[in-house]
Amino acid sequence: MALDEILKKIRTELNLTQEQLARDLNVSFSTLNRWENSHTMPSRLARMRMLDYCTKNGVSAEIISELERAK
Repeated sequence: MALDEILKKIRTELNLTQEQLARDLNVSFSTLNRWENSHTMPSRLARMRMLDYCTKNGVSAEIISELERAK
């Protein structure tokens, strides 16, 4: 699964807007929006933060697994 789809699934599962998820990940809204629209890719550090965030906030194991494999 592509990273943009994974980010949307995370937001849907946690019932968050792009603004809320961006704030929680400590990135700007425009950065998260570019990730979700496949204009840019998150850095390795940002992906690690996403994994940590998902684990701490009860995102399903399936989505976490997809996030770990995403390129």
